[in-house]
Amino acid sequence: MFDRLIRRILPVAQVEPIPVTVLVPGRLDPALVRRVLARVPSTVWSFRFDEPRENVNWHVWRDWHNMPFPLRDDTLLIFSGTDYPVEGVAGGAMGSRCSIAVFGTESEEDLVFRCWHELLHGLPGVESSDAMLESTAFRAFLAEHYPAVSDVFLGDLERYRHDPRPQRLFYTMLTNAFAARTGRPSLALPPAPILD
Repeated sequence: MFDRLIRRILPVAQVEPIPVTVLVPGRLDPALVRRVLARVPSTVWSFRFDEPRENVNWHVWRDWHNMPFPLRDDTLLIFSGTDYPVEGVAGGAMGSRCSIAVFGTESEEDLVFRCWHELLHGLPGVESSDAMLESTAFRAFLAEHYPAVSDVFLGDLERYRHDPRPQRLFYTMLTNAFAARTGRPSLALPPAPILD
């Protein structure tokens, strides 16, 4: 009660989203990129586009799958796998530098999760977005909020490694953990998916 009273008297500081520069080298449709990024949680990230300049703000990282990769922090590079063929990966992150390949066979939802996954890697103090199957925090989260999903998910973990249904729950949990620590608004919990 005292907290509510204080919040009425003192304004709550609004924490701004993390500004991320977006680079789109090659012939990938910027409208597709804008649609995808519009579905990434705006409570944590905001996006602004910049002109991609090879070897100035991005380069081809020859030692890591020949992946085009940003040269500056807080940058997301999204590219066509046709323009820049990569070997064995669809995305990567080093700190707050992220790179996403678009092969043309994915749905926009797949691309949203790919971007969200790599951006989560850049948040300090957040469990790795690669740890969905091993995460004890995620198991506790599922047991508390999605008990029916928890039973099915835990019954066959490997089956759900790349499934967007539990990924949405895991990424929401990670995003909300960061939001809670940094004073940002939390995402609403998604409805329980039906896992088959």
